[in-house]
Amino acid sequence: MKIILSRKGFDTENGRIPSPILPDGTLLSLPIPEAGSKRRFADVTYRGVPYERIITDLGGKPEMAAGGCHLDPDLRPPLPTASYAAEWVSAFGQIDAAQGHLHNQGVGGGDLFLFFGRFRQTECVGGRLRYAPGSSPQHIVYGYLQVGEVVCGDAIAASYPWHPHASYTGANNTLYVAASHLAGTKLPGAGTLSCRDKLVLTAPGRDLSQWKLLDWMKNVPISYHGKASVHEDEGYFQSTARGQEFVIEATPAVRAWATDLICGCALGGR
Repeated sequence: MKIILSRKGFDTENGRIPSPILPDGTLLSLPIPEAGSKRRFADVTYRGVPYERIITDLGGKPEMAAGGCHLDPDLRPPLPTASYAAEWVSAFGQIDAAQGHLHNQGVGGGDLFLFFGRFRQTECVGGRLRYAPGSSPQHIVYGYLQVGEVVCGDAIAASYPWHPHASYTGANNTLYVAASHLAGTKLPGAGTLSCRDKLVLTAPGRDLSQWKLLDWMKNVPISYHGKASVHEDEGYFQSTARGQEFVIEATPAVRAWATDLICGCALGGR
């Protein structure tokens, strides 16, 4: 079994602003902009509030917020009124070099994605959302998906026409569909997580990409990283800007860490 730390959502190039930690503790990952997408930020909502409003409240560019988005990974069930609600399942698509890396690493059925992104604490003032003064961006794990099925090429459009990767044509276009349940638990095979300290990767007082040095990081290989990433004397792990997917062999220690994150913070897919 492999565990994949997968970097998703707004970053310094796509969207530019951090995704919000909402006042209720929700980690609301903002999907990256995608020109030409049929799904727009105005169409995606959280508790009735369109993502377009959330983005502009937080200082995102209005012209971006009025455009299309790439809702992937798709972890939150759509509104019951959505045309695809009855056939929806949690899924994550990948293509090109990033998918080539997953393929070369042997990622497939039963493996577990842990999605993380750049988040910052927010507060609501006068009915509008803003970043909390004094807060800083942090890398935080916000969701998970255990692979139940791997679907490739034309089969994506045939079976999952609502997913954004249904319209992609790359040779290695791939969709990872969630298992019905997370192995060994009663939790769904994919879902979102509520903000807790254990989900924060960034080390206290450190830069965004300098993570807390967990014991297993000292001796378990992580793709795109090497021994130079471990700064034991200073107590942090230097994550790399290279790549979207960091593949880790699921040793007992790694598996215990991942299980603790999910079981301690899961929202049951909501």
